[in-house]
Amino acid sequence: MLEATTFTAQGEDFTAADIAGIGATAVEAGLHHTAIIGNFPPRQCGLATFTRDMYTCLKSALPDAEWNVIAMNDPGNSYDYPPEVTDQLPQNDVAAYIRMADTLNSNGTQVLFVQHEFGIYGGPSGAYLLDMLDRLTMPVVTTLHTVLEKPNDEQRRVMEGLIRVSATLVTMARKGAEILKRVYNVPDSKIAIVPHGAPSRPLRATDAFKAKLDLAGKKTLTTFGLLSPNKGIETVIAAMPEILSANPDAVYLVIGATHPHLLRNEGEKYRDSLKAMARELGVEDSIRFINSFVNDDDLIEILQASDVYVTPYLTETQITSGTLAYALALGRPVVSTPYWHAAEALAGGVGILCDFHDTPAFARAISGLLASDERREAMTRRAYMYGRSSRWSAVAEAYITRAEDNVRRQSAVEAEKTMPLRSFTTLRPAVDAILRMSDDAGLYQHGKYRLPDRAHGYCTDDNCRALQLLARQSGLGRLPQDLQKLTYVYAGFINHAWTGDGFRNFMSFERKWLDDGGSDDCCARTLEALIETARSDLPADIRTWAADLAQRAIVASAHWTSLRSVAIVVKALTRAFGVVGNPQDIQAAIRHHGRILHDHYKRYARPDHPWLEPALAYDNARLAEGLILAGSFLSDADMLKDGLNALQWLMKQQTVPVKGCFLPVPTSRFKEDGQVHPLYDQQPIEAVASIEACLTAARITHEPDWQDEALRAFAWFEGDNSQGIPLVTPDGGCFDGLTPHGCNQNQGAESILAWHLGWTALKLDLKAEIPAVTHAAVQDKRRADA
Repeated sequence: MLEATTFTAQGEDFTAADIAGIGATAVEAGLHHTAIIGNFPPRQCGLATFTRDMYTCLKSALPDAEWNVIAMNDPGNSYDYPPEVTDQLPQNDVAAYIRMADTLNSNGTQVLFVQHEFGIYGGPSGAYLLDMLDRLTMPVVTTLHTVLEKPNDEQRRVMEGLIRVSATLVTMARKGAEILKRVYNVPDSKIAIVPHGAPSRPLRATDAFKAKLDLAGKKTLTTFGLLSPNKGIETVIAAMPEILSANPDAVYLVIGATHPHLLRNEGEKYRDSLKAMARELGVEDSIRFINSFVNDDDLIEILQASDVYVTPYLTETQITSGTLAYALALGRPVVSTPYWHAAEALAGGVGILCDFHDTPAFARAISGLLASDERREAMTRRAYMYGRSSRWSAVAEAYITRAEDNVRRQSAVEAEKTMPLRSFTTLRPAVDAILRMSDDAGLYQHGKYRLPDRAHGYCTDDNCRALQLLARQSGLGRLPQDLQKLTYVYAGFINHAWTGDGFRNFMSFERKWLDDGGSDDCCARTLEALIETARSDLPADIRTWAADLAQRAIVASAHWTSLRSVAIVVKALTRAFGVVGNPQDIQAAIRHHGRILHDHYKRYARPDHPWLEPALAYDNARLAEGLILAGSFLSDADMLKDGLNALQWLMKQQTVPVKGCFLPVPTSRFKEDGQVHPLYDQQPIEAVASIEACLTAARITHEPDWQDEALRAFAWFEGDNSQGIPLVTPDGGCFDGLTPHGCNQNQGAESILAWHLGWTALKLDLKAEIPAVTHAAVQDKRRADA
């Protein structure tokens, strides 16, 4: 048996007093500002009706609460919404979704109720919705109107995103909960089974309602909903000759406008084909097609006038049917095909199930019910009793109970964030990941999951970072024996990479160089590693070798012109002063490179964009750090101030709004610099660059806020990020990034080393226990600055 929460209600009927009682309980629990998103009338579709009814029942239960009702607009259409709709969202405007997240975060919304159906939100399979939900600070309760057992890749990605961002996933049938667990591995604790809402009406005989609808003396069959071929209406039309032979007074009501999408593409082709079929069978006088979108009051009266409600849908994969829920709540006998909702709801004699396309079975079942008042009345009572739990008042209670619980849980999590961050002294990463990614040639460049990916061989970029890490960690005490051996492996790789005026970068697994010379950035990083090694506590022979090669690389660095290589060379040369090279030459080189950085800042900086380039790209913090270091070394106050301004602006850009956690500039934002930008993919290299730059700013300015910023960036690795997912593993590994769907499961050298370098930078800078800095304090300071 499923252990997911199932909500039911006691009692046969619900009144205004019941709803008021629910409201009192909810308000006492503190729900005072809520929001709901979905389609909304006058848009004509079942989801719009559901969203409206959901809002109405929740509003009744929360009479003192403030609401944001967000209506989705499909492309090319606009609607004259009622006053309760506070916001409209264009389906294909991703920026609007992000702005809506900002609105909800800033106005104190405590919980968002999402009505989800594929096709109403923009982006691939509705992915734009995730751009909004990912940025929210409040719990999300998502009602899944469809749960796909066999999603395509895009649909699965969206579903996995919804699962990740939702505090609760509501499905309207046990089958939906079973699919969520089996197909998507959703835990029971995240699932709630709440039936589709339906009106509460006393159980009454059909005669009074028939008279109002000019159906007196008729036996009525009804099918309701937007008309489309998957409704299976032809199954019942084909059964009408046999039904009429036993019940000449039978009338079949086919109620509902043609689905807008079908109408746009094919017009009334399907409806006309049904009418033609009825004429051919000679039953056209016993079938009434009502081509309109019927309002709730009229629908309820039609259902109360119906002797049998029929849903002959053609496929099983319908997790819920609002019309079925309405029919059962009003006590209508139902004959249906066994789609998922019907198979569950009509079991145990609540209704009658017939196989898909089985016209003779439908004819027998309907004829039998119409012929026997006793049998029909017994099924009416069973249906009415079954429908108790779907009364809107009971549904409201179920949703509010779950939402209250979600809000309480989030409050507890927020309270935990006021506790001090863990001490970095006790968090020294294990080295197993580095060892498994290394062999006697060097450090493998990429990983396939946890495995070294030999197809991509090695690169100098990663081997120089590895040597730099060991050089820095030698200042924390004697390296373990395994790492001491690797020092010589990494140094040997770099030595072999030297060409006389730079460093080659890529080597195949077969130990063959694949390029004649690496990028300027690669060469600059290698120079930095050599100088770190020359300054380190590594063995004397390694230090001597590093100093000798660094001296030659400094000469070559005059020809490295990319902006990041210039910034990295500045950092390297400030560390080289007095250790490698002639001091006067070093000072002149820093002045030359510093001016290059400052000239770029002056060229591209604007009041709203104090940065060195037209747009952000990769390894961004290195640029600001280079400008800060050059300004400090040269005692150039303007250069230093501009570098600090640039870094401060960057760190604000690298922040999840309101949540306050670190947000590395994602790869999808490279060469893009708008106010609205994507959240993913986030990579570890940006985090370690930010940690080191902020620690540099802290050392130079003696302002503790910069230390807090470094801690915030480091916490990204451990799960204080936009998804709350740790990227690091117990063996010292680190995943390659944070994607919309969780962690990139590969563990490459750059990512692993970023984690270790970030920890080491903080440990060396702070020397002892890291002070107790709280997440709340960092966020409060950031909000105050804003």
